[in-house]
Amino acid sequence: ASSVGYTQVPERWIFQNKAILHTNAIVLTMEMDKVRIETAPSQDGLEAVVEIYRDLGRIANKGADYLRERGYSAHAGHPLMGLALYPPLAQMAGLGWMGANGMIVTPEHGPRVRLAAIYTSIENLPVGTENEHQWVEEYCAACQICVRKCPVEAILPEPERHENGQITYVSNERCFPYFSDYYGCSVCIAVCPFSRSGYEKMKLQFSRVQG
Repeated sequence: ASSVGYTQVPERWIFQNKAILHTNAIVLTMEMDKVRIETAPSQDGLEAVVEIYRDLGRIANKGADYLRERGYSAHAGHPLMGLALYPPLAQMAGLGWMGANGMIVTPEHGPRVRLAAIYTSIENLPVGTENEHQWVEEYCAACQICVRKCPVEAILPEPERHENGQITYVSNERCFPYFSDYYGCSVCIAVCPFSRSGYEKMKLQFSRVQG
């Protein structure tokens, strides 16, 4: 995995008609190949995503097995078709901040990662309360390149905030059909400056603009 964090899972981030055994979560990220993702939408880009789903899924399963062998209860949340919404869990775990496209922007690889989780009975996970990546939200609000480049205008210019704390970044009605027909799309990842140029460079630019 590229990075690991820890958090509690609020009920609002668990998918409807799904359940998890434990609300203690170990959140995992894994990098997707930069060169291949930048070809999106393409067969090569899709294969890069599928490979990460496979590899990260294996890591999550092995991690859950490891904990069970040592007497803890644990089950894996696979990166594909998970039980909970991973980006906000990754944000709560301090692994990054959610960008305009609804994906977690990490300091290691920007949004060019996939996410998984391990849900466990371990009560004393080192859950943090600080997140130094919140500036990403302001940067994304000014950048908007993923909003402009989305082939079906699925990314909302301004996220919709709901009373239950959930935030909508993307119109699923627009995104999903194109996603299904065009190689899992990934254009919003490919054009993101956090992926192309790197987190630290974007942070430096942002700090200069802020004065």
